Amino acid sequence: MKNIIRASLSIILLIIATISFANEDASPLMRSSINKKRIFIGDRIRYTIKIVSNDDLEIELPQFPGLKIGDFEIKDSGKSVNKSFFGQRTYINWLDVTSYYVGKRIIPPFEVKYRIKGKGPWKQLKTDEFPITIESVLSREEKLVDIKDIKGVLYPFSMLKMLFWILTILAVFSSLIFLVFKFVLRKAPPKLPHEIALEEIDAASKQFQAGGQAKDYYVRISDAVRRYIETVFLLKAPEMTTQEFLMSLGELGGVSGSSSSPKLTLTHKDFLAVFMEACDMVKFAKYTPSRIDVESVYNTAKRFIDESKDIYMKKDVK
Repeated sequence: MKNIIRASLSIILLIIATISFANEDASPLMRSSINKKRIFIGDRIRYTIKIVSNDDLEIELPQFPGLKIGDFEIKDSGKSVNKSFFGQRTYINWLDVTSYYVGKRIIPPFEVKYRIKGKGPWKQLKTDEFPITIESVLSREEKLVDIKDIKGVLYPFSMLKMLFWILTILAVFSSLIFLVFKFVLRKAPPKLPHEIALEEIDAASKQFQAGGQAKDYYVRISDAVRRYIETVFLLKAPEMTTQEFLMSLGELGGVSGSSSSPKLTLTHKDFLAVFMEACDMVKFAKYTPSRIDVESVYNTAKRFIDESKDIYMKKDVK
């Protein structure tokens, strides 16, 4: 008898649903549900949103910041569409959620947007609110036991032997520190100007070969040579334009230059003129250098530094 009544009710509900969706303008029906109301911490709950409609709909769930709904984290999601014999479509969107907070928690309601596919404004339906009980994996009868205090120190040796080993270790450690300060950390002699300049142009070359920009490469090499000239030949090269710098080279020929500063040869001046003009072409004229140009400017700077170092080093010896 009960089965007959249930079958009759099902048929009646099906007829009512069919009549409700006979009108194409009828709003879709939405039902939200969960498969569990009580879980252990970390277990997943399947949250299902089911929408039934006569129309071909677009369904859009809200954006969940941080993949979170209240105290619950979204671990997985999916969707499907089923079409019934009567032409109705059932849209199913599901979320697998979990929480790591013990106690009574709530999955809050949220709005689901829908519209007839490809046209019309978005409309909204609201899901239900679901209370969830989250239990700890520990048994209710199980009691947490506090951490036991540490035991006293065990002495495998006598106090005298321990003192001996402590003094021995301190002596060895002190000796190592002394050797480090004497041979490793002792003050190194200051580098000569040409050594500093060669290191700077080598560093610029390595940076360029590693993928650096050609303009940065030319700027770094040009600055290294100018600083070298300022240090050795007492000429404020970094503060001058290229034209001012080339004009000032005439004062380093031994006629009007300072008697206390080294003198550049004519060959060195020619090197510098070619070098500075090549650098300016890249730095200011947006010239794109070839591989040969890059190697040439490096070799010119290195040759100038290597040859000109003998001038001031011989003067220092005298």
